[in-house]
Amino acid sequence: MAFIQWQPHTVPAAWSKGIEEVLKPQQVIDYELLDGQNKVEVQASLMDALISKGASAIFLQPIDSVALAPSIAKAKRAGIAVITLNIDATEPHAAHVEMNHYYGAMDIAKALGDAMGGKGKVAILNAPPGIIIRDQRTNGFVDGLKKHHPQIEVVADQVADWDRKKAQDVLHTILAAHPDLGGVYGVNDSMALGAVDVAKEKGLIGKLVIFGNDGEVAALESIEKGELTGTQYTDVYQQGRLAAAVATALATGGVPAGAFQRQSHLLMPYVIATKENVASIQPSQRW
Repeated sequence: MAFIQWQPHTVPAAWSKGIEEVLKPQQVIDYELLDGQNKVEVQASLMDALISKGASAIFLQPIDSVALAPSIAKAKRAGIAVITLNIDATEPHAAHVEMNHYYGAMDIAKALGDAMGGKGKVAILNAPPGIIIRDQRTNGFVDGLKKHHPQIEVVADQVADWDRKKAQDVLHTILAAHPDLGGVYGVNDSMALGAVDVAKEKGLIGKLVIFGNDGEVAALESIEKGELTGTQYTDVYQQGRLAAAVATALATGGVPAGAFQRQSHLLMPYVIATKENVASIQPSQRW
């Protein structure tokens, strides 16, 4: 079995650790972590290589939900189960295990709006278009504001490429146009921490409400320091373990990819972590 990640990052690294924790004790399953290098063609090439080798199952974090569909279809024809993590694909496959992107973002909107006093201006630091979770995390946040805090206005929604440094540059531009900005939502923690960097530079810690999404250890530590306001925390070690348990059951049971009538889907539980409850996330759960 193998996991084709998007590119090296704390999230897929934690998934991989969870996967290994389940696969290693089986003693009969070889496992490797492969780097997609943030390129569709690299992920497609790696998929081809694993199909040629006759992999028993493939874990995939697709860069592009549409572009990787032909590779998934090819794996299915070869009888290989594909399990996607966090980013779904347009081609149905064995299983998809993901964070609760939409409803978690709705809860983030409520918590951010509560911290802003139910009014003001907010900016979204977003992922590039074409990724399903970008839409889920954005739509959930916008819908959450409409439901819980209709007086809060989204004045900017700009791409920061999942990247902390890019988020700093983007937020500087947004603040120049909207110096009275009251809140920032980064659709992942790296971008939210980029916003924290800007807030520290401009003396806005405690004035600018900033939320992220994922729950990586750097975000939790920033919350404990009183910098980042909050994030959606998911135990991604457990997410990897659950994906590996599914793959192991399918592979050892000899269940071919063509046996599935429809794709299975699992949403992970989550917590909106803030300074009030972040201490409840134990060291062993932090990734």
